[in-house]
Amino acid sequence: MSSKSIVLDQDVVVTQLQGKVYLVAADGSQTLLSEGDVLPKDAVLLAPEGASFQGGETTFTLSPSNTPDAEESQLALQGQGDVPDDIAALQQAILAGTDPTQAFEASAAGGAPAAGNVGGVAGASGNGGFITIDRTGDATISTAGFDSANPDDTAPLAEAQDDEDELLDLAAPTITVSAPDNVNDSTPTLTGTTDAAPGSTVTLVVTDANGNQQTLITTVNPDGSFSVDVGTPLPDGGYDVTASVTDPAGNTGTSTDDGSVDTTAPSVTVTAPDNTSDSTPTITGTTNAAPGSTVTLVVTDVNGNQQTLTATVQPDGTYSSNVVTLLPDGGYEVTASVTDPAGNTGTAADDGSVDTTANITVSLDNVNGANVGNAPISGT
Repeated sequence: MSSKSIVLDQDVVVTQLQGKVYLVAADGSQTLLSEGDVLPKDAVLLAPEGASFQGGETTFTLSPSNTPDAEESQLALQGQGDVPDDIAALQQAILAGTDPTQAFEASAAGGAPAAGNVGGVAGASGNGGFITIDRTGDATISTAGFDSANPDDTAPLAEAQDDEDELLDLAAPTITVSAPDNVNDSTPTLTGTTDAAPGSTVTLVVTDANGNQQTLITTVNPDGSFSVDVGTPLPDGGYDVTASVTDPAGNTGTSTDDGSVDTTAPSVTVTAPDNTSDSTPTITGTTNAAPGSTVTLVVTDVNGNQQTLTATVQPDGTYSSNVVTLLPDGGYEVTASVTDPAGNTGTAADDGSVDTTANITVSLDNVNGANVGNAPISGT
C-alpha cells in the first residue's frame, strides 16, 4: 500500500503509535517516531495511506489516493460476497450505533488494546493497524499532494505587499539649486545638491529677463552634487532657475532660485585741472556706480612718476581727491577706474598741467639826468 504525507498545522504530542511513522526532515531524511515525541507545527509525517490520528477529542482519517495501487485494485475486484467477515461486522456495528473503536480487536500490524483492555483499535481510531496521534488542539490538517488552498488565495497578500512597498517610497528626493546673482558672466554655472542616487538626471529650466526659456540636463555626482553651464547667453537682468529630479519610484523633487546678470561696466568721468599753479591739484569726476563705491585714480607726472589715489562715490555720484605728492611743473595724466559688484570696470582719463614759475618783465622808460632817481618802472 502506498504512503501519504501529513503536514501538521500546530504542535502535536505523540501519545500512542501503531505501525511505523516517520518524521521527514527538510533534507529528505526520515526519523522513526516514538511515543512522547513532540512534533512542531509544519512538521511533515510519512505514514501509510488512510491512517488516522486523534487531536484532542477529534479523530481525523486521511483519505486514500484517487489512484488505487495494485493491492487496492485487486480488492476492488472482489465481489460483495467476498467482503471479509471483520469488515462486514464493522459495517453492522456502525449501523447499530456501536462505537467501532471499542468493539474490535487490534489489527495484525499490532497495537495496544482499546481502553479497558477490550479488544479493539487503540485510541479512538476505527482503522486498525495505522497511527493514533493525540494532538494539542482541534484542526484540519492537509495531506501532501492535496493542496487545500487555491493559488489565487495568495493574491490579496501579494497585492497588499505591493501596496505596502509603494507606501514606503512616497517621499520625493530633496534637491537644492543655486543661481549666481549679480555676475558679469552671461553663461553662469548653475550648481546644487540632491539625495537622489548618483547618476540620476537633473533637469534645469532657466527663464531669462525677457521670458525666454532654455532647458539644461546634468547628472548627480557620487557626492550628491551637480552642476551645468547655461548654454545660451543670458541678457542683463534677473533670471529664474527651476531644478527637478525624479527617483526610480516616480517621486519628483523640485527647487528654485533666482540670480542676475550684469555685463555693463559703470560709466565714469575725471577732470584733471590744467595750467594750475597748485602742485597738489584736486582731481574730480562723476560716475553711475553705486554710492560708496571706490574710485581709483592713477596720476602720472611729467617725469613718469606715478601715485595712486582713491576716492569714494558720493550719493550724488560725484567724487574728488587731492594729489598727495607734489607734482613738478609740466603736464600730468590722470586715469580713473571704478568696478561694480558684478565685476565690471569702467575707466576714464584726463590730463592737466602745473606751472608754479612766475614770469616777470621789467622795463625802465626815459632814464636821463633830469629824472635820475625816480625813473618810471613797469612790468608784467
